[in-house]
Amino acid sequence: MRIAFAAAELTPWVSTGGLGEVAAALPKALAALGHDVAVFVPLYRQVRQTVGARGARLVDSGAISHVWMGGHRLDARVFRIADEPRQHALTSGQFEAVRPDHGTVSTYAVDCPVLFDRDGIYGHGDDAARYSTFARAVLNTAHRLLGGPPDIVHAHDWHAALLPLYLEGPYRRLLPRTASVLTVHNLAYQGLFPLHELATIGLDPSFLHPERLEFYGHLNWLKAGIAAADAITTVSPRYADEIRTPAFGERLDGVLQHHSRRLFGILNGIDTEVWNPAKDKYLSHKFSAKDMTGKDGCRRTVLAMAKMDGDDRHPVLGVVSRLSKQKGLDLLADLVPYLASRSVRVILLGKGEPQLEDRYQALEDQFPQHVRVRIGFEPDLAHVLQAGADCIVMPSRYEPCGLTQMYAMRYGTLPIVRGVGGLYDSVVPATQRTVAEKTATGFTYDHDTHTGLQWAIDRALEVYYTQPEVWRQMQHTAMALDFSWRNSAQKYVEVYKLALSRRS
Repeated sequence: MRIAFAAAELTPWVSTGGLGEVAAALPKALAALGHDVAVFVPLYRQVRQTVGARGARLVDSGAISHVWMGGHRLDARVFRIADEPRQHALTSGQFEAVRPDHGTVSTYAVDCPVLFDRDGIYGHGDDAARYSTFARAVLNTAHRLLGGPPDIVHAHDWHAALLPLYLEGPYRRLLPRTASVLTVHNLAYQGLFPLHELATIGLDPSFLHPERLEFYGHLNWLKAGIAAADAITTVSPRYADEIRTPAFGERLDGVLQHHSRRLFGILNGIDTEVWNPAKDKYLSHKFSAKDMTGKDGCRRTVLAMAKMDGDDRHPVLGVVSRLSKQKGLDLLADLVPYLASRSVRVILLGKGEPQLEDRYQALEDQFPQHVRVRIGFEPDLAHVLQAGADCIVMPSRYEPCGLTQMYAMRYGTLPIVRGVGGLYDSVVPATQRTVAEKTATGFTYDHDTHTGLQWAIDRALEVYYTQPEVWRQMQHTAMALDFSWRNSAQKYVEVYKLALSRRS
């Protein structure tokens, strides 16, 4: 199949989290299954800077998109990102990665300087113009760049959610057999705009009704994409169920319930080459499930970097997260005095809401022997902390998928999580039965309360202190799990086939 991906973020060029990682990793897994994928991202100023910093190149593909907006023509030129020598570049400038027994992955940046050459990614007053221009550029150029019309246009989150709508309307003649798939990474972000922006996005008033764009006096891009897409996916099976309920549905639960036959939950994967404790370039001590000695060395490294006591008797809880109430880190902050009283060390790496940053820094001042905080995000430290901690804590109020818990288990670091979304799907809680069956991989709780989180931490401490053989077995079980993208990619191919069947 020929597949066009459209996403507002793409690792390593521009990313704030899971969206960019998925947009980079899933195409590679699809190519390994024999499919040709073109990945499109806006050419933000940050993308241009990252391309230069990495020694990559922007190669003019020759493809140009013309969009009329408010009586003016906007031209968007498409550049291929050539990341040599990591990827083989053909003289045609079309493909970045080619293997005889595989498909291809090509990465393209849509350049419209008046819209994208500015600081920051989101939050500009003209985001309707920016992302509608991006979406139309994808449809105007994908057939040329893929060597034929795409079989699938795969849109990610609200920024690209107009693509199914365009394929349903103005682009149906150009791409009559192209099917659309929309992936919802986080339902909380929906792309709400004033009604007058309908003219900006190039759609006629026939789309302004409750079955498509209209949503309580606004345009809702994500809702319209859900309604128009041939198939909808979310990033875990549990989240697909949750978002059809009022508790998690962000006012779209009724829409999602109505379209539930086209809604599929597919758990994200991780890059098992990058996240591999036996090969990780960031680790001073390598290890594997067969030889865990190096993990003890990583633990000593983490404690030394944190300037903490290297006492092996008491556990280290790691946090690698955006600091937000969605992530439940206000609950963890409330428990820090209790954890300090039990000699537990907490090491946090992340950034986010200023009040939470300030609160954790104050806790470090109050409990200098038990709390270390690093505001920011540094990939090398994330790898070292994942490898050196005993547990990773994720008390999320909701979690569409989550990748941190998968990284942790890959490194024999047991997750303590709330059983929601992808955390529910990926972590097997330690119960009497799962411990006996040797399937347990972590500790979970149900209720979004201090009591629930403390119960899960206490359960982890009980096993850590009194059942070291169970702890070691859980580590081995977790490290043996397959979180590679291959399984997820195969499920996406099945969804693509179902979407195409709606167009046949």
